Amino acid sequence: FTSTRDLLSVMEAVLKNLNLEALKEPRGFIRCLQWFFAMLAFATLAGFSTQLSFDIICKEEELPTTHITSLINYPFRLDQNPPHKFGDSPPCGVTFGEDVKDQDITFPGNFASDAQFFVFTGVISWLYCFVSIGMYVFFSTLYMDKEKKYPKIDFLMTALLAMFWLAGSAAWANGLTGLKLVSNPDNWIWSSHYQFAAICYRTEHDPPTYSYTKIGQCVATDRGHFGGANVSVLLGFLNFFLWACNLWFLYKETNWFTGGQAGQKQEEEQGRDGQEGEA
Repeated sequence: FTSTRDLLSVMEAVLKNLNLEALKEPRGFIRCLQWFFAMLAFATLAGFSTQLSFDIICKEEELPTTHITSLINYPFRLDQNPPHKFGDSPPCGVTFGEDVKDQDITFPGNFASDAQFFVFTGVISWLYCFVSIGMYVFFSTLYMDKEKKYPKIDFLMTALLAMFWLAGSAAWANGLTGLKLVSNPDNWIWSSHYQFAAICYRTEHDPPTYSYTKIGQCVATDRGHFGGANVSVLLGFLNFFLWACNLWFLYKETNWFTGGQAGQKQEEEQGRDGQEGEA
């Protein structure tokens, strides 16, 4: 019974300090929007996936077509995707040259750093929104004390996260551009005689011909679909806009703003007193 009474007393004390009015103010309302859109941004990117694929078609039509597929998902380390192994029987009866480093199909590109920094920013922002909303609602008196220490911390953290959103969104936008290029097999399957898709290497003759004459054609069949990834970039810049806009409302809560106003009022009052004394 004692533990139940203690729990009830704690809940009563918490509810007594509850201040939902803070969520109706700009800083509280925008913070709720930041919580939602931060979650939406990192979840959209972390849950995004697509695939690339291409076919190796033999010159001899009776030989089977080889279909190559690779999944593209977070954190987008394509160069660590499992290779497509031919084993002892390469397609179309091709015999590889001794200078070929890798006879299997491997995939170029690693965009993990850009994607992970974006998701890191989203998760940290989302968690910070929890903390700050809790401060606004349950500890509003502590937040608005005379020293106004917490509004300063809130302002500085928001400024830092706004910069993170700008940097993370720009980095991921750049990484996504590279990911789209790599996801189109036409951009790399013909280019290397030594790695990636060496079996599909084409000479620079006009018209180009396949180095391995038993290959009829290497053709891309799926270049990926990037609707979700494009949305994540837009959400990133939207988050930057929200965090940057909230800085003004948080700045007004600090004594950097209120102290300046008080000093200005004091100067105006001293000026009026001086004028009255002269009169």
